[in-house]
Amino acid sequence: MKNILVFILFVIGLLGCNTTEPPEDKPGRRDYVWTVDTLKIPEGRTLPSRMWGTGKDNIWAVGASYLNAYCIWHYDGNEWKNYVPDSYVDPIDIYGFNQNNIWMSSSDGFLWHFNGVMWSKNNEIKLENYHHVIIANICGNSSYNIYATGFADSIDNVSYKAVIMHYNGSKWEQVKIPIIRNSFDQIFYDEKAGNYLIAGWIFDKPDEYIYSFDGNSLKTIYSTQDGLTLYSMANNIYAQVGEKLYEYKNGSLEIFKDFSMQNNAGGIWGRSEKDFFTINWDGIGHYNGTDLITIYEKWNDDWFPGGGIVFEKDVFFIWSDSFNTFMVHGKLMN
Repeated sequence: MKNILVFILFVIGLLGCNTTEPPEDKPGRRDYVWTVDTLKIPEGRTLPSRMWGTGKDNIWAVGASYLNAYCIWHYDGNEWKNYVPDSYVDPIDIYGFNQNNIWMSSSDGFLWHFNGVMWSKNNEIKLENYHHVIIANICGNSSYNIYATGFADSIDNVSYKAVIMHYNGSKWEQVKIPIIRNSFDQIFYDEKAGNYLIAGWIFDKPDEYIYSFDGNSLKTIYSTQDGLTLYSMANNIYAQVGEKLYEYKNGSLEIFKDFSMQNNAGGIWGRSEKDFFTINWDGIGHYNGTDLITIYEKWNDDWFPGGGIVFEKDVFFIWSDSFNTFMVHGKLMN
């Protein structure tokens, strides 16, 4: 069971001398009211795994679906509705800058863009001598400086290589990096260092890596065989390695929290280091700077976690079972 949950968390595939603490240092509240919406489709299942939004009344969720018309979902503050694209899409990741400028990657090699009105294919990524490119993650520090990471399969289906694409505000181009037999799965921008962290893995081995990327060159800073997932919270980057959480500081990983002896399966989505959520074995966990508790219990043992997103007073999480996908919404009481 633990290995299954770790795998799902991986695919899922992002606060002087005063006598009172600054707002970001106060323990997070736990007085949430919880509601659950079920995403139902006419046939089969829909399995969104990534979310991005500007606020509690504008959230996008994307992922695989048995019926292609149900790969993209939008929440307007009242209900989840599916957005039907005008052509085939198999979404993997979503990332945006405002409600009129959002990017989405698809497993068929296309990058999609939302202009505030509709989603449309923006660019197809093709590389010479490689028949297929998959973009797994997108991140940028501005709308004219965006990076997308993934991998490319060779024509002979034997070799593959890591891929980084760059968008300069008008077009996407491949970043020239050494050929690395790796799949770059995640990318996060580190504001403090002014560069990016990239997580990658090897298909036929348990090895996973973290690279530092300055826009031109890559540097390996960490490797493990214990499972690896990156997260971002309050402008900091964290890594889940096995059952431990590390924080990226000064070019290396430092232990942040060790929840290995507690009811924790991983993940970190939050507002500060005293107010963040995790996936616990029995539901949604919350850490307030003192203790980790299960703040919302899952309905049954068949529930599996997906993505999460946190706003000022609202939190949303994706859970699924063998038949349905559930959008769990927690709202702080006034």
